[in-house]
Amino acid sequence: MGTSTMTSDCGLYTKYLKDFTAGDVILSHERMLEFINDLTTQGWLLANFTWDYWYNNSYLVDKPAYIRDASIAQCKLLLTAMTRLEVFSPGVLENMRRQGVLLAIVERLQSLNVPKSSTHFEFISR
Repeated sequence: MGTSTMTSDCGLYTKYLKDFTAGDVILSHERMLEFINDLTTQGWLLANFTWDYWYNNSYLVDKPAYIRDASIAQCKLLLTAMTRLEVFSPGVLENMRRQGVLLAIVERLQSLNVPKSSTHFEFISR
């Protein structure tokens, strides 16, 4: 697979922290589109995605606490699946935001302190 460059604060944490801790306040559609665009341009979405990988890791969204030990690849998988689901079922990302899943993912990526240098994509085992 290819490589991707990401910023040291994961490129998402500082920018979206306030949005993802907003509680029941609904974020604007434009802000979610901006988030999706950032995921795309910063390399947080998987190019080689299969739903089998999603099903094997979907338990992570059941409870934000489960994401504390997620790998970078699992975080990318979750973000990719939710972004794709959003196309067919608008509101998925907003629901994940209200449940604390998006916050948990950006916090996990922040805690992993992804370096600014190239990061290799990981394969996700079934």
